[in-house]
Amino acid sequence: MSITIIPSQNTTTDTSTFSDNKTTSSPVCSLLDFDKRQPAIIDEIVANSRFGEIDGAISQRLKDLGFLPNTLIHIVAKGLFGKPPYAVQLSTGAQFSLRADELIKIQCRAVT
Repeated sequence: MSITIIPSQNTTTDTSTFSDNKTTSSPVCSLLDFDKRQPAIIDEIVANSRFGEIDGAISQRLKDLGFLPNTLIHIVAKGLFGKPPYAVQLSTGAQFSLRADELIKIQCRAVT
């Protein structure tokens, strides 16, 4: 008996929306790990145990604000001494200030 596991979401990136049509096959990491002005594509919003039982509500709020898979994002500014909060900008032009625990929830891939 064999079992085939099929992911429920397509996590591939549609590069046709970007002008240079190039993305790296870089590993997924949290937005907290990216440098200032380094473009990235949101892969998914993941759970963070620091939020406890309201984690689902935080994830939904981020999605409602536009932090959706395949969205281009970059860090506009970092806090004092390069620590959070970070100002981030989505491809829509919307800017938000996010704390470290929120940045960890946003898993991204680097774009070159």
